[in-house]
Amino acid sequence: MVDWTSKNNDGSHGHAPGIPARVTAVEASWRSLSRQPQIDALATFQREIRDLGSAAQQAGYVQLAELLGMVDLMLAPVLAEEDAFTAELSEIIQDYLAAACRLAREQPAQAVVPGPALPDERDVPVVLLLEPDWRLGQNLQRQIAHFSYDVRLAADFSGLLKALEQLGRLPLAIVISGDLAMQAPNQVAHLRQRLDARVPLICLGAPGDVESRLVAARAGVDIYLARPFDLHELIDQLDRIGIDNKQEPFHIVVVEDSPTQAAYYSAILEKAGMLTTVVSHPHRVLDVLDENAADLILMDMYMPGCNGMELAKVIRQVPRHASIPIVYLSAVTEVSRQLDALSLGADDFLTKPIDPMHLIRSVSIRAERARSLRTLMLTDNLTGLLNHSRIKELLQTEVARALRSGMPLAFAMLDIDHFKSVNDTHGHHVGDRVIKTLARVLQQRLRQTDYIGRYGGEEFAVILPDASLEAGVRILDEIRQTFYKVHQLAPTGVFNVSFSAGVAAFPMSGDATQLALDADKALYAAKRQGRNCVVAYSPSLG
Repeated sequence: MVDWTSKNNDGSHGHAPGIPARVTAVEASWRSLSRQPQIDALATFQREIRDLGSAAQQAGYVQLAELLGMVDLMLAPVLAEEDAFTAELSEIIQDYLAAACRLAREQPAQAVVPGPALPDERDVPVVLLLEPDWRLGQNLQRQIAHFSYDVRLAADFSGLLKALEQLGRLPLAIVISGDLAMQAPNQVAHLRQRLDARVPLICLGAPGDVESRLVAARAGVDIYLARPFDLHELIDQLDRIGIDNKQEPFHIVVVEDSPTQAAYYSAILEKAGMLTTVVSHPHRVLDVLDENAADLILMDMYMPGCNGMELAKVIRQVPRHASIPIVYLSAVTEVSRQLDALSLGADDFLTKPIDPMHLIRSVSIRAERARSLRTLMLTDNLTGLLNHSRIKELLQTEVARALRSGMPLAFAMLDIDHFKSVNDTHGHHVGDRVIKTLARVLQQRLRQTDYIGRYGGEEFAVILPDASLEAGVRILDEIRQTFYKVHQLAPTGVFNVSFSAGVAAFPMSGDATQLALDADKALYAAKRQGRNCVVAYSPSLG
């Protein structure tokens, strides 16, 4: 084996000049070791790989350290005697070490000091607003704040830079109001240079002719909204930025009986930011899919007692799993056999051994497409909320969960007050905007664990897991007050809209059907009481 006893003068290991020689020695050591591998020798080799990976990381060889970490992961199941040492594993590790030799010959990366993090999802997103007219700025600040954004107002560029320095973390976005992009493009460009690339610059500018937009784009503006702009356009943009920042990672289920192969594929995908669940016994796959929604199934083609084609047919027999993409992994290279496999329920076929980047790209493209299609099937087109069918299904699921856990569950029905009058007075396009506004306020004010659906027309439904009847009423009433303060825009001017709500709770209401009926009774009681209020269900309501 390789002797790593040499040290630098200060006693430390792994200055950059020694890294290439150490990698070359490790690669040569593996060639010798892999011919007749012994557990003790493999364990020693794994320790050497870890030591070298740590030294490479400290010396700035980031990619090299990650690659050596993958070799460490692949050896772990063999050393734990969970998997056999195979010729395929030996070849894969040899390929990795050959790639490590190439990386070691490159210059190490300069140490990078991490910049400020984007806002944590638990924090209220901060928006910095530059508006020279203080009165207009305060009005815009109040309106944006209704949608759960913390808006910091500045009157000039120096005030904006000071607010940015004092913030201590990255804002969600910076909004420049007025014609500043045209009047002071150099200052806007200077701001863009100082700003983290992850923070978009939004300009509320003069009428959006091509010349104005070109000046803004050259100065570094990412989003341009022409005046007179609709507040909801700005909120839409902020919401979209927030959604992009909080995009949940793809969940990939890896069905693979070999612990070594499973660890290998999982490590590659997790390094790319995905979540993985390994299923080593095919008979457990339905249980895993029932417990956690999956974006894609990566499945070995041949497993003891069950092959991939048989398991794919079983998965496709369950309606809620029928749309999950299935990607086969196999050493089979015959096109006809691959096509036969695809005809029996799979979506793609990857041939082993597979290049890590090819695996990541193939999986992410399929998962992204499946998630988009699932979103279209389960959500309302206008609001992006869950549709009627989906919210009813989830109510059934959450009642069953509450029954098992003994925790409370609140369910609310909401209805926009006098909505027909809004449509008749201002037009259906304004009515649609009011519906979208309420959807947005609900999304901003409720927890991520709550479920929000558009029940139909101007009616909404909200599921509040682990919430009592009293808590549900309090939460909905706070949202009601916020929504009424939001200015709704119409060609004839500004107006305000309210909603009524009824709340019922489990276990007072015995099942999902009764919960929906009781919440509906409470909603009608709220309307009888004059609207713009929230009523808790009680048996006295009938």
